[in-house]
Formats: sequence, C-alpha cells, structure tokens
Amino acid sequence: MSPVPADPALVLAGLVLAHLVADFLLQTDTIVADKSAHGRRALRGLGFHGFGVAVCLVPFVALFAERGAAALATITLGHVVVDRVKATATRRAEARALAAAHARHAAPSASAVALGAGWTPVPAALFALDQLAHGAILVSGWAAWLAGAAPTASAAEVVDRLIGGWDRAVVHDVALTAVVIAALAIVNIRAGALFVAILVHPREVVSGSAIPDDPVVSAPRASGWRIRLGPLEATADPVAAAKSSAPKDSRPAHASPARVGATIGVLERLLIATFVLTGSQAAIGFVVAAKTLARFKQLDDRDFAEYYLLGTLASVAVALFSALLAAAALASLAR
Repeated sequence: MSPVPADPALVLAGLVLAHLVADFLLQTDTIVADKSAHGRRALRGLGFHGFGVAVCLVPFVALFAERGAAALATITLGHVVVDRVKATATRRAEARALAAAHARHAAPSASAVALGAGWTPVPAALFALDQLAHGAILVSGWAAWLAGAAPTASAAEVVDRLIGGWDRAVVHDVALTAVVIAALAIVNIRAGALFVAILVHPREVVSGSAIPDDPVVSAPRASGWRIRLGPLEATADPVAAAKSSAPKDSRPAHASPARVGATIGVLERLLIATFVLTGSQAAIGFVVAAKTLARFKQLDDRDFAEYYLLGTLASVAVALFSALLAAAALASLAR
C-alpha cells in the first residue's frame, strides 16, 4: 500500500514554523551584524544563517527524501539571496537618513523616546518586505516540491509507529494546531518586537562621543556623534551603554522603560491574538484603552505621543494580521 499524501496545510504550516525558528530563534545579533557588513564578514554571516535555515528544513528531507532535499535547497538559497538584498538596501537607507540629518544640522531631541533626527520608516518597511519575500519563497518551494507529495515508505512507517492506536484525524488536528500556535507565538513575541523596535528606533543619530569608523554606514559623520542601532543598541557602543546603565547614586535602579515597554507590547500582541482566535474582537479595544490610560499624562509630550502612537499601531497591526492568518489556517480543522 503506497503512503498517503501528506496534508498540504500541515506541511506548509511546518515550513512557516521552520522559517520563523531559523529567523527569530536561531539567528543571533552577531549574525545579523555580519550579514549587514561587507566582504568575508557578510559571507560568513549569510553562511551561518543559511546553515540555520537548512537545519530547520532537515525534517522535510527525512519525510520526503529527494523532494524534501529539493525544497531545502530552493528555500535556503532563496532565503540567503533575499537576506543579502534586504541587508544592502537597509544599509543604504540608513546611510541616506544619516546624511540627510547631518545636512540639515538637526540636533536630536532631548527626549529619550523621540523618533530622532535621522529617523526613517524605510528599514521597517524593508523588514516587512523581507518577510513577505520569504513567505513567497516558502509557498513556491512548497508548491513546486511538496504539495501533494507523500512521505517515503520508511518515514510513513516511523509515523505509524509513533501514532500507534491513536485516531489519525485527532493527531492531525493536534499537530496542526500546535504548529500554528507555535508560529503565532514566535511572530508576536520575537518578530513583532523586532519590527516595532526597528520602526520606532532605526539607526539614527544621537548626541554623544565619537565612535570608530563603522563599515556598515558610509554616510559622512561629524565629530561628537555616534550611532544607535535600534534593537542592537546594546552592541553599538558598549562603553557608552555601560556608563549610561551604571547607577548614578545610591538609590535602587529601576527597570529600563524601553524594556518594560517592549514586554507590555508582547503581552498586548498575545492578548489581541488570543481575542481574535476566540472570536472576542470587542475586547481588543479594552487592551489598547488600558495601555493608553497608563500613559495618558505622557501624551502631552509630542515626541512621546508620536513614539507611542507609531509603536502601538504597529504592534496591533502585527497581532491582528498574524492572528487572522492563524485563524485561516485553523479553519481547515472545522471542515
């Protein structure tokens, strides 16, 4: 008896989860910085990241043999090419934003949450386009090699042994639900946080001491300026970061407002995603209202109001979009 073709929805959901694990769990800040550099350093970063993507796709090779290997090669190569294009485009956009800020001789805002003189939405837009391109490559690889494919006889035998006497329909539904929920969690915890951070704090000019020449940015740089790298801020200038984080008096130190805000954003996205999946969309307004009420007095500050509105809208958009996609994937269970 020949193996039954694998469920297309489960295979595609598995590919999406593999991508998210490779991009947002296995990819380190060092790899991200290397990919954005030049020469051998860039090749090293792309190589390490490509290896991580391939490792996450190995289970599909075990299930589908040659077809799985072809999908692995197609998706991994496409992933590396897209990442390089995105890194190069982001670096150029950041350089243009920095050059424009210096040309205007604009001093950065004194507010810790201001969008900054060198702010630009382009890096966040490129982040979103990068993920859409990866999604297109995943769907193309799935359609070309795995859609309608059946596992090998040996893989089907292993699956049969694992399932044993359990109901196959129930096992399928549980597996698909687990994969979709895991992917939704990664999007709203890691990917959403990075997207919001890049949007509200891209590479921008801030006042401070000069830093050595940065190969990632080719824009002219005046003395007395340094670079802040959004979510990579802690690695941009470790000496200055250590000084700024050191307590200035004997009073107990408080948690970083940015870190607390990021945690609030994660909880906000998880709650919104839960409300969408459970059909309680009306409750989303209470989440946003509670967050706004806590910051109500700070909204008189225009810099903070811009930062807050931009970050909140982006966070809610990520949660809604990802939850609607998850709901669409889970809708197949009711059929």
